[in-house]
Amino acid sequence: MSRFLDALRSDRVLLMDGAMGTELQRAGLKPGECGELWNLTHPEKVRAIHQAYVDAGADVLLTNTFQANPAALERHNLTGQLGVIWQAAVTLARGAAGPDRWVLADVGPFPVENQDDVERLAAAMTATGVDGILVETCSDPSASLGLWQVFDYPSRQRFPLLVSFTYRRDRDAQARTIGGLSPRQTAKLMDDFFVRTLGVNCGRDVGLPQIVEVVEAYRGNSTPPILLRPNAGTPKLVEDCWVYPHSPEYMASWLPELLKAGVSMIGGCCGTTPAHIAAFKPIVDAWNARRMI
Repeated sequence: MSRFLDALRSDRVLLMDGAMGTELQRAGLKPGECGELWNLTHPEKVRAIHQAYVDAGADVLLTNTFQANPAALERHNLTGQLGVIWQAAVTLARGAAGPDRWVLADVGPFPVENQDDVERLAAAMTATGVDGILVETCSDPSASLGLWQVFDYPSRQRFPLLVSFTYRRDRDAQARTIGGLSPRQTAKLMDDFFVRTLGVNCGRDVGLPQIVEVVEAYRGNSTPPILLRPNAGTPKLVEDCWVYPHSPEYMASWLPELLKAGVSMIGGCCGTTPAHIAAFKPIVDAWNARRMI
């Protein structure tokens, strides 16, 4: 069993990093530019973001690969660089993480209709030596199922699969995926499969109170550990810039309730920064210390 799986199954809450995309934008990434290519063209800036999260106290880093899949890279005429982008991404994250932290392959939404593309993505990821694979911002389970189906048994044991769904409010103000699944339905569906960790991340107009409800629904209907990466609120356009409203202090104030609800891994998605993770750190440490007594 992998060291990361051991950590997942312990009573210790793991602190993850925060956003990569919005941090790249703050570092100069232009609209429409391929952020994943920065692993090759601006490695020092990507590494600096990883290092800032490590300095803030993160135990788990995600690679800068959210849209490093064949279909997305084709839009930038970069399909031939799939493998080198992935290897560079993992090298940068691993360099900041060192031997005592974990690095997860970050996989965003991607089309699964082309089996060859799915196999190429799986091969690119598993050649890098990551500690696990996070398929995030899912609106339906097709991406995670597509990857799982192309993995052989040894790969399934070596690379734990974590799946995180994104929700929005429906007409009744209830949280549902774009595909129409409630958190309860999502948990029941994924519990029948292979998921090592079930999560929630991102989400439009879904605040921290609603996320607590999602976590409680997961916990009541699922056995895997629960992962949480909320946005720093829903952004508003202010003078041509997207501004995220939730401060590190505000988001950190919700951590005790989220931890009580059963979260095993906590980090941040769009708009969160190293300052958010640094605000989470003492709360997670205190929680872990109490659990150890």
